[in-house]
Amino acid sequence: MYLLNNSFLVCPICHSDLQQLDTSLFCTSIHYFPIARRVPRFVNSGYAGSFGLQWNKFRKTQLDSYTGTSISKNRLINSLTPDLFKRIPMACVLEVGCGAGRFTEVLLKQNARIVSIDLSTAVDANALNFPVTDNHMVIQANGSNLPFKEGEFDFVICLGVLQHTPSPETTVKDLFRVVKPGGWLIIDHYGKNIKWYLRSAPLFRFFLKQFNPNTSFKIVSAIYHGSLRFFQFSNNRIHRKICNVIFPIVFFDKEFPDLPDWAKKEWGLLDTYDSLTDRYKHRRSVNQIKTCLQELDLEDIQVENQNGTIVARGRKK
Repeated sequence: MYLLNNSFLVCPICHSDLQQLDTSLFCTSIHYFPIARRVPRFVNSGYAGSFGLQWNKFRKTQLDSYTGTSISKNRLINSLTPDLFKRIPMACVLEVGCGAGRFTEVLLKQNARIVSIDLSTAVDANALNFPVTDNHMVIQANGSNLPFKEGEFDFVICLGVLQHTPSPETTVKDLFRVVKPGGWLIIDHYGKNIKWYLRSAPLFRFFLKQFNPNTSFKIVSAIYHGSLRFFQFSNNRIHRKICNVIFPIVFFDKEFPDLPDWAKKEWGLLDTYDSLTDRYKHRRSVNQIKTCLQELDLEDIQVENQNGTIVARGRKK
């Protein structure tokens, strides 16, 4: 039986302390939350059902240990900066939108104490890849309504997630709430990019996000494998640009030179499904993200555009 040994959890409804009774957590207002497979469940998947499906189907795809690369580690270092990455050992880290654990793996190797949360059943994939221990807790929860006391974490890291939430700014405010004074908030967000709207992908997404996750995955898989041959026909730059406009898939070629060909195909299918079935897809500019962090009164704010993704970090006073 899962034994709750973390006092920083609170009821996300009334914010009172939680106690455990068998395989449930409950508060003084008698709000009950189940614990299944050692994972407390404060929410169901809601709008994130497609993410749960993709991370359980592609449980190992983005793990560095699976691909034999350092792609995920490098992305995490670039998001934190090398200096902040060196401070991770023994830090208390909240990983929001953990997915199957591409960054969980890196953080655990750095000896961080991690709480990994996700809105979807991706938490099951994460817990399978990296079982719950004294240094790793997995929770199914909403990043916009976190079940934690204020100011509990040295680092709150949210990568590849905010653009898929109903309100990125609302989510950032709750992430900020649980950062310790002197701790760091690290986020990223899709940048504004008109090229996306000049492709066929938005039209496919409009229809595909209406289907249930299993049906949409079958359709996306057929589209992906049917489109691959057109990309593989030629690596001419003009030819590839035309293919990118006509076909709605993500095709990896030279973007990750260290990634084996079999992994590029697997990763491509994963990213294609991700990009065509997400319920929300917001985009923000550097100035919009900077303004959001400034309104929270963070210090040492740094915001930059890294190849179309806005990466930002700031320290809580």
